[in-house]
Amino acid sequence: MKSKRRWLHERRNDPYFLLSKKEGYRSRASFKLKQIIDEYKIVRLGDKVLDIGCAPGGWLQVASQYVGDSGLVVGVDIKPVEDLGLENVKTIVMDVFDGNFTESVLRLSGDKFNVVLSDLSPNMSGIYEIDHGRQIEMVERVISLLKDILKKGGCLVVKVFEGKYARKVDKKIFKMFKSVKRFKPMASRKGSSEYYLVAKYFKGF
Repeated sequence: MKSKRRWLHERRNDPYFLLSKKEGYRSRASFKLKQIIDEYKIVRLGDKVLDIGCAPGGWLQVASQYVGDSGLVVGVDIKPVEDLGLENVKTIVMDVFDGNFTESVLRLSGDKFNVVLSDLSPNMSGIYEIDHGRQIEMVERVISLLKDILKKGGCLVVKVFEGKYARKVDKKIFKMFKSVKRFKPMASRKGSSEYYLVAKYFKGF
């Protein structure tokens, strides 16, 4: 009960939570993506963007603004996303480990994507070694999909939990892209183990 009260108190005093409500974003995490895009220019007008782990929709809202009417954002999550009322956004309920994942997202987009976003997290057990391992497994799944869903020269933003397996996925991504930066947005919670790899110029393999 005390932890629940503490969480509610912290949320009420969280400037990014308050700002997300003021600006109409579904999630405080929207400001993580906004900072990443503004810093690294990874999403442009007319792009096709895939957002893996998109619920509740905060990143979809941000990406929608940057791709404009000529672009498209496809969101995938195991949870349904309440309609955002955005004509350039499509969503599908699906597990990233589903064998039909690639076929399903490409059917919605009609082509490979310019940008892949992944903010995936597992259901947290509270045991960090387990949570870290599960999150890294999700990152590795996203990496395995890239050759089939991301255009050559495209960009990737992927969340990684710091820990003993993190360097393994870092190395894989560094090999697949010409430019990779490790970045922790200002909106990441204090004490969070997460960081983001911002990768540009996909080599196609």
